[in-house]
Amino acid sequence: MAGKSLPKTISGNSEAHRSNGWQLLLIFSAGVLAVWFHEALRWPLNLPGRHGLELMAILMFVRLSAPQHYAATLAAMGGVSASLLFNDAAGVGSLILLAQGLFIDSAHRLLKHHSLTLWLMMVVTALAHMLKPMIKFGFQSGMGIVSDSLSHGLLYPLITHFSFGLIGGLAGLLAWRSLQKNKSDQP
Repeated sequence: MAGKSLPKTISGNSEAHRSNGWQLLLIFSAGVLAVWFHEALRWPLNLPGRHGLELMAILMFVRLSAPQHYAATLAAMGGVSASLLFNDAAGVGSLILLAQGLFIDSAHRLLKHHSLTLWLMMVVTALAHMLKPMIKFGFQSGMGIVSDSLSHGLLYPLITHFSFGLIGGLAGLLAWRSLQKNKSDQP
């Protein structure tokens, strides 16, 4: 052997490294996609939290399909980067997005051995999306940074954010299950 590595070992390591790098790029890009959806789907529906449908679906799908323990947080960091690029409430919005990613990853780590993990993760995405009006309320109360979504108080946005986050989590779960089914059906 005289200090030389076998070619199989070298190519195996580089393939694994490329594969891991590719996964990380896809996860990061998922967050960029979520913010792009937020920008592209700016319809004046006057329903606070409606973007939780796509955001929580993407974060749930990423969290369930990626082996990294920090997948939702990495996707959120991709979203923060895109927010800076699109200038979409880069300050408070970025903090909220990171908090949501961290919350989902932390809850998944706590719940991953529970028999109802997948269904509990839907509730987790709903609660993660509820962080948005709570953090905005804190900024509005403490620093006077006004949010239009809180113009009718905190209860209505909490209910709508929970609802949209729950539906988004269900969509992400169903997309992940569909991917799992397709993988198992392939020879």
